[in-house]
Amino acid sequence: MVWSSAERTLGEKLIHVEFVGLESNHLYRLVTTEARSYSLRIPRLEPDRLTPFWQYLQDTFGLRYGTQLSNVGPLLRAIDDDGILQTPRPVATTTVGAKSAYIFTWVDGTSWESGEFPNTRQVHERLGRYLAHLHQRRYQTFGTFSEHRLDPTEFVVRTNASLQNTIARFWTHRPDLGEWFDRHAKTMNPDVFSGHLSPIMPDFGANQFVYRDGALAGVVDLDSYVIGPRELELAGVELCLTRPQDFRRGYEAILSLPRFETFRSYCRFWILVCEAAGDPDLEKFLTSNTYFD
Repeated sequence: MVWSSAERTLGEKLIHVEFVGLESNHLYRLVTTEARSYSLRIPRLEPDRLTPFWQYLQDTFGLRYGTQLSNVGPLLRAIDDDGILQTPRPVATTTVGAKSAYIFTWVDGTSWESGEFPNTRQVHERLGRYLAHLHQRRYQTFGTFSEHRLDPTEFVVRTNASLQNTIARFWTHRPDLGEWFDRHAKTMNPDVFSGHLSPIMPDFGANQFVYRDGALAGVVDLDSYVIGPRELELAGVELCLTRPQDFRRGYEAILSLPRFETFRSYCRFWILVCEAAGDPDLEKFLTSNTYFD
């Protein structure tokens, strides 16, 4: 089904279709008789049965799961303008069976399965520059790239409403999370997140990039980018670093880092509630890998 749908959409004959992996999408690599390579992405979730992470993006940013890859043009232009990393280019939208599917060009490079970044100076400095360049793009309101009209003072209110719902649905066995939410999340100062809205990837990790010659080469996971507070992204980035001072050097060649102590615990709590698997230790999760003041 994938083969025939892709050939019909591309108007090219394929010689190879390879299943690459499963995260937010079923991801396939397509190779044509002309040796051109593409990626085919089929959203794996049903819009009415989202994971906590995707439900949060819908509740807080208005992102409509399964359609976001049709609106990545502004993000790609922002990344292209900076010229630091390569990106997949949209080619066509199609269907595979009853599901929508998206074909992009293929970005060559080696994948990295760990969430933490490879322990090299080159990777971390380039990562810092990449994020700082995107964070230089400032917005007055937040949301998706096609609809960013939400007042920044609403960010904490919308986040807390989503968190409260997720805790009630998935974490009833962890009363400590409900207690932390009542003590800290409900009293979070919304002004902390209102001053710097930029393109961000909330579920940040090293496995969303590809690497060549020991360096960061391309960003290949575009699904979850939204317009939001850079603090939310930076809190996730801090968890993934193995050479934090090299990251700081790259980032602060362009922008100063904010004070992490004002937002770290709140954002880490959100990451735990919406993304953590198993039965994590709350205090350890909030305090591990704390590299920046």
